[in-house]
Amino acid sequence: MVENDLPTAAEIVTMHEEIEKEYDLKYKGVRIAAPKLTLREKVVEPASEYDDPWHCGAVLLFRIPSTHVFEDANKRTAWAVTMEYLNDQGLEVEFPQDDETIERIVRRAGLFDIEELAEWLKTGEIDESKLPER
Repeated sequence: MVENDLPTAAEIVTMHEEIEKEYDLKYKGVRIAAPKLTLREKVVEPASEYDDPWHCGAVLLFRIPSTHVFEDANKRTAWAVTMEYLNDQGLEVEFPQDDETIERIVRRAGLFDIEELAEWLKTGEIDESKLPER
């Protein structure tokens, strides 16, 4: 397992705090009383069930926004945490899509399952027809 390589719940919260400062978010902070516990149980532990870093990254990308711990920027936090995690694993991530399409995929990550997201992170291939029209 790659559990020790995954970001901790505290590291996810810290990354979010950095995003809050960088984007000067209107709605700051967390939505729940125990964000670190929730992130550990709903994000980090499920990600640790995978041996493959691509799947771990997919869980981070899928679960951080769906858990909705933060008042704002859950998707931005998920993207930043996922990209940093994969980078820390020494993996290069390249997408054939333009920035706008990548943003649409990240915003709609919940339309895809973990397998599809892992494949996208690994190869850049994903079924864009699942995305709603612009």
